[in-house]
Amino acid sequence: MRLALFLLISLLWAFPSYGKIVDYIAAVVNGEPVLYSEIVSYAKENGISDLRVARDKVIEKKILLTEAKSEGLKVSDAEVERAVKDFMEKNGIKDEKELKKLLAKEGLSLSEMKEKLREQLLIAKLIARNVKSKIEVSDGEIEQVCQKEEGKPVRDVYYIFTRNRATADKAMELLKNGVPFEKVARELSEDRATAENGGHIGRVTPGMLIKPLDEAVWSLKPGNFKLMRTSNGFYIVYVKSEEKGSCNRERIRQQLYMMKFQKTLKDYLDRLKRTASVKVYM
Repeated sequence: MRLALFLLISLLWAFPSYGKIVDYIAAVVNGEPVLYSEIVSYAKENGISDLRVARDKVIEKKILLTEAKSEGLKVSDAEVERAVKDFMEKNGIKDEKELKKLLAKEGLSLSEMKEKLREQLLIAKLIARNVKSKIEVSDGEIEQVCQKEEGKPVRDVYYIFTRNRATADKAMELLKNGVPFEKVARELSEDRATAENGGHIGRVTPGMLIKPLDEAVWSLKPGNFKLMRTSNGFYIVYVKSEEKGSCNRERIRQQLYMMKFQKTLKDYLDRLKRTASVKVYM
């Protein structure tokens, strides 16, 4: 769990307005109350507009916290302080004074931040004990995947996406005039997640992408690009290079681990929810 990233997103999110809060008990989870103000705060911090969705997320968090406490797990003050320091270092915050100013702009105090960190660390310990410790990836599983991957063609693919035909035409003109694909993608692509990386979506094998993009990618010769229209907009697909696939065993191990982790975590959460005592009043 990347605590620093989670907190940074929370701190910098554009908060929706909910008006004045009249507090009350919105739910009781394993004997512990969930206040309406907690749900509103969670919604603000995570950009959730539907309070019912936020409520369910807070209830899930409370189930995990109460389970962690029932198992005797604790987070020391020293662990919280280390997490605060790590957050400051990762985000270039030079001292506590600057941190407090940043928090104040978003309506948070340092003590509130520390409490959120304490909860996250406690949940992380619970997940480590009851989920991560149960996951194993064998060498045999890795070899099975490698046998399927080795020898397949792998292409390094980029794209520019826009809903506007004029923008697509402008991008094509720039590309035909020799402007680097990465530069055009950063300036014109509406898919900001890939635009920041110059439109790079990664190394792909046949069938990995959705059908229209997959067909476009494998119809091109490496080093070429093409404009295509889909139901949701225009894509300019660029195949930078192609090579025969090899098996990166460490990457495969990580992928298999994450697949198992997600399933094991879901099963664990579902089991906790089935046995939890939850009463909802909103």
